[in-house]
Order: sequence, then C-alpha cells, then structure tokens
Amino acid sequence: MIMKKYIYKGMAAGFIVLSGLGISCNVLDQDPQFQIATDEAFSNVVNAEAALNGLYNEAQLVYNWRVQTLGELASDLVQSIDTWDSFNVIDEFRQTPDNTEVDDLYTQIYRTIDLANNIIAFGPNVPDLSQERINDMLGQAYTFRGMMYFELVKYFGGIPGKYGELGVILETEPSIGISDDSFQERASLQDTWNQVRSDLEMGESMLTESRASNFLSRSRLVKSAATAMLARYHLYLDNWADAESKANEVITQGSFELVEPFAAIFRTDFSAESIFEMHYNVIDFSGFRQWYYPASLNGRGGLSFHVPFEQELLARQGEDERSDLIAFNSAFGGVYYSTKFDELQNASNVPVLRIAEMYLIRAEARAMQGNIAGGLTDLNAVRNRAGLGNASASNGDELLDLILEERKFEFAIEGHRFFDMTRTDRAIDVFTDIPRTTGSTTYSIGDRGRYVFPIPNSEIFTNPNMVQNPAYR
Repeated sequence: MIMKKYIYKGMAAGFIVLSGLGISCNVLDQDPQFQIATDEAFSNVVNAEAALNGLYNEAQLVYNWRVQTLGELASDLVQSIDTWDSFNVIDEFRQTPDNTEVDDLYTQIYRTIDLANNIIAFGPNVPDLSQERINDMLGQAYTFRGMMYFELVKYFGGIPGKYGELGVILETEPSIGISDDSFQERASLQDTWNQVRSDLEMGESMLTESRASNFLSRSRLVKSAATAMLARYHLYLDNWADAESKANEVITQGSFELVEPFAAIFRTDFSAESIFEMHYNVIDFSGFRQWYYPASLNGRGGLSFHVPFEQELLARQGEDERSDLIAFNSAFGGVYYSTKFDELQNASNVPVLRIAEMYLIRAEARAMQGNIAGGLTDLNAVRNRAGLGNASASNGDELLDLILEERKFEFAIEGHRFFDMTRTDRAIDVFTDIPRTTGSTTYSIGDRGRYVFPIPNSEIFTNPNMVQNPAYR
C-alpha cells in the first residue's frame, strides 16, 4: 500500500517521528525533526508522551486547510483564481488520479493513522505510566484514527446505500517494513464506516471528560470531541435518533455555547464555541490566510468565493454577521474572499468541531423524525446568534432546506458544503452551471460518480490490489 511508501519517505522502517522534546516542527515541512525506533519510542513515559504529541503534529497537516479546502473547491462556494492547476481542476469538477493535492491529502491522513496505530499497539506497555493515563492516551489515538477514516471514506469511498462502491484500505496495525502483505484490498463501504464508529466509540469510552485548563480541554481531544464526531457520523448515515442523541449530549454537557459576536469564534483562541480546535502558531501554522488573502496582504490570493455566493453574502451584510467576514481583492477584476482566519503568519487556530454544528445536526435529525418545532428551535438558535430573526417551516422538507442553507453560511470555507450536498444527493443539481472568474465557461459536476474523489495514482501504481473509483477509471 502506498501509504507505507510515503511514511517511509519521512520515517525509516520501524521508526516513528516524535515531537514535543523541545524541538519545534513546522507543520508544512514533513521532514522528520526527530525519530527513534518504535520499541524505544514507548520505552518510557517521556518518549510515549512525545509520540502522542507527534500524533497531533501529523493531524495538524490534515486540518491546517487541506481537508477543508479540497471539498470547498468542489462545491459552489469557493473558486480557484490563480494558476494552481491542482486546485483549478477540482474547481471545474475534472480532478484526476494524478492530482498532487488529492495525493497529499490521502497520504497525510494515512501518516496520521499510522502514528495512531503505533500508540494503540505499544502504548499499553509503557512502564511507569498509570492505567488512567494509558487509557486517555489510547482514547486520543482511537478518536484520531476514527476521524481520519471518516475523512478518507467521505472523500474516497462513499456512503452505504447512497453512492460509492468501496471503502478504503483499513490499516489497524503499525507499518513496520513492506512485504507482500502490505498490499491490501479496499474494505467494503459498510466495513469502513463500521471502523469509524468502532474507533470513535472506543475513544469516547476511554477519553477524559476535561483537562487541566481551557487550552488543553479544547486543543486536546476529550470525551465530548469523540461524542461530537459520532453525531457527525450518524448524520452522514441518516441514523437520525443516534445523531440527535449524540448532538444532544454535547449541547447539554455545559462546556460549550454559541459565541457572540460570530467573529469572536475566529478571533479568540479556544472560545466556548470550540469543542475541538487545532492549535497553530507562527511556527506550526495553518494555511488558510495564505490561500485566501491577496499578495498585497502577504498571501497568495489563490482562493475566493464564487461570484453567486459572493453576491449572496454581500446582500446579507448588515443583517447576517457571518457576511461581514469577507473582504475585496481587486485582482482578477475584483473578487471577495473569506477573512475567517486572519492572523498574520497563518497563525490562526482552526476549529474542527463547533457547538453550532451540534445544534444544526440536532435540528436536521429532529426535522427528519418529524419534530419540526424542536428542529426550528435549534436552527433559530444558530440564526439568532448571527443576528437573523426566526425562520419558520411547516414540514420536514422545508425545514431541511432551511438547515442546509444555514450550514452553507455558517460553515463557509470550513469544509462542509460539498459533503452536505453529496450526502443529501443534491450535488448533481446544485453543482450545475457554476461560473468561474478565471474560467471560460460554466462547470457542472455532471456525474454522481464524482461525489467521491479519485484514489491517487501513486496508490494505484504501487498496490496491485487497489481498485480505482469508477468515474476515474
């Protein structure tokens, strides 16, 4: 499997990368800063804790912009306006298996999985580590692994009974060396989603409820983060009662609230809005600002809003606080871009799980179970926080339309739109005749087979057992 190949580009066989030993690591630089043999990595408490820090370091490279942005580009919200071809083709719904950005996403997710596997395999045997600490460490590893498989299957697999043919390769053991056994087949869609659920439930059962500080409770996984991910899992699979239950657990837990004003979510690190927030700084930095902000403000300026969505945002200004987090870029005849992540040197934290999502998951689950009043209460809580008045709906279909529209504005550039449209089978109609500022025509997704992305060629060419998704064969 090519995941192993890429791991060993940065890690020798039988070695893992550690961080947190007083050595800074730029998250956009994948070269290892420090590596030791696997048996040594878990030979004492200090090294085991460093391995856990290394897991977060790897996950930073998934959530720094990559997993969110590729999906947004494939939607009707975000467009590529410069010469970055790997983005342009996604924007035009014609990505291919040789796309380097798709390859990088696939590879980085498996790197993160492999380090989680090492912690799960070797963490229980660390000497002088209390059982409570072992359980918490394993809980973080299981939860991250479940999160990574969730991202893999939604991008490259599909959803059982909806779309897609196969899941992804399931690696649950550490990668130490390469043999014929390394080249596995893709699991079924159902088995892949079962793995996501199993890992998240294991993580939920082992994680601590809270940590010593607000910073740690929101920058490190705790039980509520695993519960929130399970709410998202059940939403995608239309398990409405379970989705409502898990979202309700997080909402009623008491540690989270809808933050006002809306901009404070992104201007305040570890606000009460964040269930789990990936921490970045001027050394370990995210890339949102780099991609969206223009060159005049030390960015690349390669991404902006599609004009139709831009016009919707402008029409809402003065009414919807979320529409104020945009700015004008005079390039390419004038476009608007998101200012959600505005810190210089790309130091903005990135919320991975927010309490607003739990309200909207519970609203959707209630709508689909016929609880219109309850769904409207949740929807209006999010609307009111943004400065909007109450919405009304007379039936579940109307309410679902309102919820999906609300998610579009609430989570713009945060990576939900493409998958909201595919999981509800609206993408084939909504992603039609979308104009690109730098394109010569309009573009449409055209094929439900493109509800999933291609397996990268690097995997196809290396693993003889790998099967490509039908739309890319």
